[in-house]
Amino acid sequence: MPVSAKKRASKQHTRGKKTSKGGSTRIASAKKSPRYIDNMNPATMKLINRLPVCTEADVENAVAAARSAYSSWSSLPPEDRADALDRLREQLVKDMQEMIDTICEETGKTEMDGLVEIFTVCEHLKYVASRGPQLLADEKRSTGIFIHKKAYITYQSRGVIGVISPWNYPLILTLSPIMQGLMAGNTVVVKPSEITPNTSLKLREIATRSGLPENVLKVVTGFGETGAALVASKGTDMICFTGSTATGRRIGEICGRMLKPVILELGGKDPMIICADANLDRAVNGAIWGSFSNSGQTCISVERIFVEESVYEEFMQKIREKARGIKQGLRENHPSVGSMTFEKQVGIVKTHLADAEKKGARIELCGDRPPGLAGLFLNPLIVTNVQSDMQIMQEESFGPLVAIMKFRDEDHAVELANNTVYGLNASVWSCDLDKAKRIARRIHSGSICINDVDVNYIVSDLPFGGTKESGIGRVYGPEGLRAFTNPQSVTVDRAGIFGITKEIHWFPYTERKLNILKKTVRWLFG
Repeated sequence: MPVSAKKRASKQHTRGKKTSKGGSTRIASAKKSPRYIDNMNPATMKLINRLPVCTEADVENAVAAARSAYSSWSSLPPEDRADALDRLREQLVKDMQEMIDTICEETGKTEMDGLVEIFTVCEHLKYVASRGPQLLADEKRSTGIFIHKKAYITYQSRGVIGVISPWNYPLILTLSPIMQGLMAGNTVVVKPSEITPNTSLKLREIATRSGLPENVLKVVTGFGETGAALVASKGTDMICFTGSTATGRRIGEICGRMLKPVILELGGKDPMIICADANLDRAVNGAIWGSFSNSGQTCISVERIFVEESVYEEFMQKIREKARGIKQGLRENHPSVGSMTFEKQVGIVKTHLADAEKKGARIELCGDRPPGLAGLFLNPLIVTNVQSDMQIMQEESFGPLVAIMKFRDEDHAVELANNTVYGLNASVWSCDLDKAKRIARRIHSGSICINDVDVNYIVSDLPFGGTKESGIGRVYGPEGLRAFTNPQSVTVDRAGIFGITKEIHWFPYTERKLNILKKTVRWLFG
């Protein structure tokens, strides 16, 4: 890194300790929490408001209230619950600017990134409300040779769902599990990140305006101890957590001991593979948006780009030119990149950059940022001359930076892409769709895009979730909605209606029955 660039980078932030992506909730015993949360605007470092820290007793009261509403809510026909979600969507659109202002104020996002949150949840709300009743209807199954019987699956609600949501997308990653839980007939208690609690409180306010019953959705604010109380509560029947792998592992351990179902959407180190025959201009635009939108604080953000060596120099020239024009700043100036949200996350980015530079990487500052910004702003960064053992290639950075590396052939690209403990999202870029699909099938990730980036998250009919240390379980699509239910298998006998009193395999056992069954097995399966 040139000396001038080093000076600029060092001045951007001097504060920040290492932490984890997304949710800052800590599931562990710690020092006694303060009584209030000081909610700050990370773009201006000004205090927004102070909110109470909910105690374990407060959490149990919220869970009990949600339990009191469960019987009436779960007994509603799915169509009525869908109507309630439709009204919530309509109210959210009506109050769109109010919600965008809340999101941007406590995250430092751009206006566009705030609007993307509204757009995304409205699309998912529309899908869940329109398809939910059909997906939750009894599903007929085959009975095989037992033609005199009937089989089907019924999807039962679980009870009270505990949702612990992160700070990077405080509306999307809070409302998404809420809507699926409510559609499935559950009630929900949500603990938002202490970094962005106002978005969840605003959501509850808008839900009330839409007519959603108060106790069907409860919000408890606080630090890690509040989240831990929600996870460990005997009153919650399932936990849905989005955040860091380290915290997710601890939540999984607690739920495992309690035999409590859990969905964990955790970290990522998502690769982007660009083949020599790709549309490079489209790939460059996708790379810049996929790496730097929301200041790179996206679980499916592009963090590693692998470019086929024959087009590497051309790609680098194009991405450098495009990246220079990225405008950064306060949202009222309509930039493309806003501030980061969590001060400690800046520390992780700086740690990864220091490790990479020490091991020989080249770090290039990008974008156009006006001087004098007081908040958590960090220039977009391109990192080249990287090696696979660098932190920037192995650990989730969760900031506005991307590492770029060459590959020789398909096998090398797949090897590089899979060389991580994560497996959340990925993309492959090639005008040869057969080749792109072939490569995609070899990538270890829960989702993948071809000639696009991150769009899979808004395709509501697709399930979303990770492999390896990126989590367990799925949200969205039929699989995601049904994950918030207990599937019950039902078998109905119809022979008894016609006077048949017993089956051939029931008592008493006789030699004649034994011989009949042996002949039946030979006839059916031999």
